Amino acid sequence: MKILFLGTSCAEPVADIGFTSFLISAERSLILVDASGNPVQSILKAGVDPAALDLVVLTHYHADHIAGYPSLVQTLGCLGRDKELVVVCGEATLQKVLGLHALLELDPPNTPFPVRFKDNFSAADLQIQLFPGNHSVPSSMVRVRCEGRGLLYTSDTAFTPQVAEAARGCATLIHEATFSHTRIGDPGHKGHSSAYQAGLAAADAGVERLILCHICWHKYSSARAIPEEAGSVFHGEIIVPELFTWYAV
Repeated sequence: MKILFLGTSCAEPVADIGFTSFLISAERSLILVDASGNPVQSILKAGVDPAALDLVVLTHYHADHIAGYPSLVQTLGCLGRDKELVVVCGEATLQKVLGLHALLELDPPNTPFPVRFKDNFSAADLQIQLFPGNHSVPSSMVRVRCEGRGLLYTSDTAFTPQVAEAARGCATLIHEATFSHTRIGDPGHKGHSSAYQAGLAAADAGVERLILCHICWHKYSSARAIPEEAGSVFHGEIIVPELFTWYAV
């Protein structure tokens, strides 16, 4: 299993780093987790054929995670896709997505392929499960298992023991790190975590590797401070991912 980040920013992106979204390649399946910006353009920039996309996972309905979804569906149709696209999401997100389908007429015959919605996915040696998150709107943490390896993605979440519980047995925890722990009392941080809290969750879960994303870069003193903060409590591998780079997990 390997992953590639298309963006790692929070809802306040910087000029060269877009909203958090990433690809997972597992069990001959290509999975897009969250759909922000221009997903097809980002997938092309990653050197991947958008036609290879099998599944989309949507963690919640905030715009920085879902606004690119309509253009993804429409553009795949323009590119001639005819095979089914599976979308995995929770019930609250599903209702918003169905609203987008109705508003923008994204279903056949306007779109030349069907979309099938599921709240989990299992095929061969690949399993995708959703767990309740702790955010300002209903959200899902995403656990992916393939060939005996597992990862958990928190999506947007306030620090909670449930993260470590869901991540136990996984080799990799992908955790948001919106702000420096020195700014934990600042307004607007409800529903989010610091890099320090991500490190606490990783240490409690006993994972091998912590990947930090959903970063508000201006809320840290420097880029180096992000892994240093998490590393003060977690002593495994810590990655602040480079965009468009595959990481084996």
